[in-house]
Amino acid sequence: SHPELLDHLAVKFRREGWSIKQLVKYLVTSKTFQMESAPSAAAKISDPDNQFLSHARVRRLPAESIRDAMLATSGRLSLANPGTGGRDNANSSRRSVYQQIRRNGLNPLLTVFDAPSPATCTGRRNATNVPAQSLALLNDPFIHGLANSFAQKAEGATDQEKIKYLFHTALGRDATSEEVLQVSAYLSGASQQQQEILHKRQETE
Repeated sequence: SHPELLDHLAVKFRREGWSIKQLVKYLVTSKTFQMESAPSAAAKISDPDNQFLSHARVRRLPAESIRDAMLATSGRLSLANPGTGGRDNANSSRRSVYQQIRRNGLNPLLTVFDAPSPATCTGRRNATNVPAQSLALLNDPFIHGLANSFAQKAEGATDQEKIKYLFHTALGRDATSEEVLQVSAYLSGASQQQQEILHKRQETE
């Protein structure tokens, strides 16, 4: 859709000695790359399909980046001795790229988010959107552990202060007033439900 842009990048790539690092730096520091994904009112009318790159295109992170982002947000990401080998399992706190891959013991979390199988050659990864991904995020014990670690990092005297802190840490932005109200209502309902379950258990015992 942008042949002139491709020509410009090709010429720049050649002039800079075929440096991939310089080309990547040029791309990621450009205004186009740093645009937000929400289109403006004018862009919705003039560029509804985003052919002119008026806003960022929403795309899913690769499987390894999803796992590493959760590790980093929870505070459990380990960057020590990144290049050393080892027999790390799926619950390791190391970056996903340093995990040992075994054909008969693949990481289920990475697999469900379309990490390629080492038994086949994959030129381009799939980007599926299936219920198993949501179920993994809800039920995987590894993710539960990361969520607990993240919750323990919450700073603030009140629930609202903790919610704002967690939003800012996870998303890099402040929570809106509506989001604070929604999460507060959820926490209140969850606490009440937990008390009812505990009360029923005590009665049965």
